[in-house]
Amino acid sequence: MDYSNRILCGPMVRISSLPFRLLALEYGADVVFSEELIDYRLTQCVRIENELFNTIDFFVPGEDRPMLQIHKTREQNRLVVQLGTSDGQRALNAARLVEKDVAGIDINMGCPKKFSIQGGMGSALLDHPDKVKQILETLVNNLSIPVSCKIRCLPTIEATLSLVRVIAKTGVHAITIHGRTRDERHNDQCREAFIQAIVQECLPNVVIIANGGSTVIPSYADIEKFRLRCGPAHGVMLCQTAMWNPSIFRPDGLLSVRDVAKRFLEISLEFDNILPNMKYVLQRMYGVADNQLEFYEKILGTETEAELYDLFGMKNDYEQQSDEERQLWREKLRNRLMNISDRPAENDIIEKSVKFIRSEYTAMTPKSILNAYCIQANIDKPVYHTEELKPQRIFRTVIDFNGQRYSTTSWEKNKQLAEQGSAIVCLQSNGIDPTRAKYGINYIKTCLSNQNKL
Repeated sequence: MDYSNRILCGPMVRISSLPFRLLALEYGADVVFSEELIDYRLTQCVRIENELFNTIDFFVPGEDRPMLQIHKTREQNRLVVQLGTSDGQRALNAARLVEKDVAGIDINMGCPKKFSIQGGMGSALLDHPDKVKQILETLVNNLSIPVSCKIRCLPTIEATLSLVRVIAKTGVHAITIHGRTRDERHNDQCREAFIQAIVQECLPNVVIIANGGSTVIPSYADIEKFRLRCGPAHGVMLCQTAMWNPSIFRPDGLLSVRDVAKRFLEISLEFDNILPNMKYVLQRMYGVADNQLEFYEKILGTETEAELYDLFGMKNDYEQQSDEERQLWREKLRNRLMNISDRPAENDIIEKSVKFIRSEYTAMTPKSILNAYCIQANIDKPVYHTEELKPQRIFRTVIDFNGQRYSTTSWEKNKQLAEQGSAIVCLQSNGIDPTRAKYGINYIKTCLSNQNKL
């Protein structure tokens, strides 16, 4: 894929789902980016071909919605997946999972959010050029698709140029420059002079993409004006202005927000998008205009998909969409994921794809159920071994119980969730249904009466 002379729709958290990306492409974007996907989460995924939607879906076992959904034809050669990473090998493992399905891999080196920085990702990488070099060279030398990265400006032009020179030598195809430092936000002026200086450096075989001009790009014609002021840059990436109204990519001019929103809902219906994502995207479209605040509140107040579609006068569209075929697909998918994930793992650890949801255990938690079972059976209580993966600060627990070890297939965001999840695996593997055992000791006693021991 060639990044030159392209207008790109950039990566946006909770925005850049399949329906929004397809909408941007439909309006004229040349290339679209996924939202940032954290490397270790992507490597947990299973790749599944979805015949119903003609998509490639990447699922974390135990979850009922894909982390990443790619349309086979409408996004072919036009989708770049952005990764959040702090390690070259881990990034490579994640990239290889999607390599045959996407046009390129991009590394996020500009996100200033606390989660990214604490994990050594995003803009934290700007202070570590050696790590930047290691990550990008690992990907460039081992992937068959283009590699790019997105950075922010450092405090001075000289410091920014120094980092860009390091990046250019790794062999990346493109570098996107967000014209603000990590401490600046969209209300701060874009540092167009920084981008211009990088372009004028004339780095060989590297496309420089200008980003950060949303506040000065109210129309399609302003995209080219921004590009020229920035060097001229070889391409332009739009994020916030595309989020506000993705018809910014139309050479023929902007459409009304309502027309854009209705088209987004049509595509969402086509691909079984979930209500939280639809509401989030629509709120970003309507939340920037003072004269739309009342309608924004109405969007916020919808509690069902039917209410949301009715609000936009699309009740008939929603009701005519048959759900029977989707339910059959979901059941087929659920069974397939169960077959993949419910298996003995390496080192004789029994793994299952389960999640601890606190609201489902109002009386007894899985750990307390397991302890109660041990007391009733007069056997030793389980031993919990919890591992923390740094710098991401995610956790996984392995339980030693009655001569066997148990764990979940995925990492959790805290120790409690990891331990409770592994307790569910242990209970289920030994014939105990924690959703029934939570109601008390009688169920546990019934299970004991049916078997001498676990």
